[in-house]
Amino acid sequence: MLEAESIAELQSQLTHLERHIAEQDAEFYQLAKRVDALTQLVQTQKAQLSILSSGGLTGAGDMPANEKPPHY
Repeated sequence: MLEAESIAELQSQLTHLERHIAEQDAEFYQLAKRVDALTQLVQTQKAQLSILSSGGLTGAGDMPANEKPPHY
């Protein structure tokens, strides 16, 4: 009887670990998607900053980066 109880306990632990692994896999997948989205956002912002620092996309009312605003 002791052997059957040990096997049942091991099967229970195995089931618990398999469920835990599946939950971790799902969480890692969600985290990877978030990292990918944040990486894309950073790349977009870097490109926008590069355009702005090079003087691109200036409209008629925009101030150059090195000029003081009129209230100084």
